[in-house]
Amino acid sequence: MPTARKFHYQFNLRDFSKVVQNINLAQPGLYKGKPNDIIRLWAHECHRVWLDRLIFEEDRNVYMNWMTNALKDFGELGKPDVIFEEPLMYTSYVAACEGHEASYLPVTTMEKLKEILEAKLEEYNEAVATMNLVLFN
Repeated sequence: MPTARKFHYQFNLRDFSKVVQNINLAQPGLYKGKPNDIIRLWAHECHRVWLDRLIFEEDRNVYMNWMTNALKDFGELGKPDVIFEEPLMYTSYVAACEGHEASYLPVTTMEKLKEILEAKLEEYNEAVATMNLVLFN
């Protein structure tokens, strides 16, 4: 619940819809036969929507306990050490760089993410530089 110290703890159904919406961006063919990947995608989305907004360690621990208990519903597939293995990060940039349609794919290493982001930054800088040349010449 929001308090004076936790005024940004405003959670509603829109937050839940963000999780569902982003999971629906996943291309089924990329996850077929990989149930742990789709569970990890779900965990990633929950973390981005809820965990990232929690500022107190106590609140973060309550959230992680809730998530660990929720994983029990997945049975053998919901092993926290597998699902929460770092890096627990999905992005559509990976798909774009690998030639897939816009879909969330897992970031396998931080080095790979750095490569992808540097390539996207270079692409952006070239686009802005080109646009500036057109506008100011």
